Amino acid sequence: MSVGANGIGLVAVGALLAVAATAYLAVLATRRLTRPTARTQAAEQRRFARNTVTPIAVSLIDRALFWVFMVVVLRFIGPEGNGHYAFAMNLLAYFAVIVDFGLGTLVTRDVARDAAGLARIFRSALALRARLLAVSMPAMVGIALIYWAAGAIDGLALVTTGVLALGLPLSAVNQAYAAVYGAWERMDRRALVVAGTSALTAGLGLLLLALGLGVVGVALAGLISSGVTLIAIGRPVGFGLLRHAVRVPHHDLRGLARDALPLMLNSLLATAFIQIDILILQPLQGTEIVGHYNAAFKFLNVLNNLSSAVVLAAFPLMARASADPAELARWFTRAWRILATAAAAAVMLLFVFAEPVIEALLGSDYLPQSATALAILIWFLPLSYLNGTLQYVVIASDRQWRLTPIFLAATLVNVALNLALVPTWGFEAAAATTIGSEVVLLAGLGWILRRDRLLGRVLEPAARPLAAAAVAAVVAVLLRDLSWIGAALAAFAAYLAVLTVIGGLQLSAIRNLVRSS
Repeated sequence: MSVGANGIGLVAVGALLAVAATAYLAVLATRRLTRPTARTQAAEQRRFARNTVTPIAVSLIDRALFWVFMVVVLRFIGPEGNGHYAFAMNLLAYFAVIVDFGLGTLVTRDVARDAAGLARIFRSALALRARLLAVSMPAMVGIALIYWAAGAIDGLALVTTGVLALGLPLSAVNQAYAAVYGAWERMDRRALVVAGTSALTAGLGLLLLALGLGVVGVALAGLISSGVTLIAIGRPVGFGLLRHAVRVPHHDLRGLARDALPLMLNSLLATAFIQIDILILQPLQGTEIVGHYNAAFKFLNVLNNLSSAVVLAAFPLMARASADPAELARWFTRAWRILATAAAAAVMLLFVFAEPVIEALLGSDYLPQSATALAILIWFLPLSYLNGTLQYVVIASDRQWRLTPIFLAATLVNVALNLALVPTWGFEAAAATTIGSEVVLLAGLGWILRRDRLLGRVLEPAARPLAAAAVAAVVAVLLRDLSWIGAALAAFAAYLAVLTVIGGLQLSAIRNLVRSS
């Protein structure tokens, strides 16, 4: 494709953004990172506030930038092109979980408990990841080849899958260092690195799109960004941790693999029961429908960044409080209160305004399928937030093996319902099945934690946001025939006002939280 006027603009913007992001990541690479030493309750609360507020604030900017990038990409490649990319990314999601093998969570937990064991824990985890890479990379490409041979995907999706597979080693090392940031309670710094990575990926993606590389260019942008990120995230901790990782004794690896296996299985099953529908939709409904469905799911992926920021900030604190049920419950309630407040607003707005949002951001080519999918899928969000928080409570208290049966049950329910319903009802059934799977998972988590009495703490933090969202939804429906942007802003203002009046949004507490960070 020749580079026209619009293409020249994308090249200029992409190159400028890529250079700025590279310089920003280079600055972060020069700033050393150390573990916290103060262990008082006040110090822990300040770190929790910093590790919640900073990632959320950075994530808002980061996700806004990256979402603008994705909107350009989706408009550029259309539903069918997005279908190719979605299939490749879907495969990557499974194999990224296998390579990580739950080691990110395990390293965060173990280093938080035993700071002196950092080098030993890090090197063992990295050595195990290296062995998993040797199996995962060819397997990922092999599955894509099977779909290609069966005629379910074309060569473009196959090549994109191959490029994404090449990025697995870099991602594995980046995840290893990211776990140390979590253990040292420096999720704020990790969020800053993630923001730089997103900006670099966006800049390179725009540049390569304008040069005509399409979805392969987007995949290449991610691969290059992972390499730059390794310097920014690894150097502050020290590259010395990479030495001798391949010389770890086999018995150490076996013990580590045994401890991490339930976490990997749980993450793999969690990924499968949310995303397996893509692999079912692909041969049954075709690439274009996959593109529509995945476009709607991208909204949820953006919103799930909030859950990651809040829960990961609380996780080291929950891990240290695992022997004290009251303290563990306190950190759960604090995290869930934040997430319930955000989820209620998101569901209200995106359910009512799904169609105008899709048309405004992605264009009429994505209507009506993507809007229909979004209106259904958004109900998955509060369940996902709650289940994600409860899951980390289970892990913090060393009960991760109990998660495996319920994730397996949720996955089997998801696969069975997709296979039964998708041939007749299409992507709408896939969206509804995703919600149903979260309900099954919540029931299982409730059973695991029945003696902790945590489910009794679920309703109180969510009650006021639900009431405020109900009032705001009425405002949204009454005004929806006017300008949708004005109606959405009015509904959101009503949500905040009602929430403040009924005591669900305490502005003084928020100011204190920001100051303490």
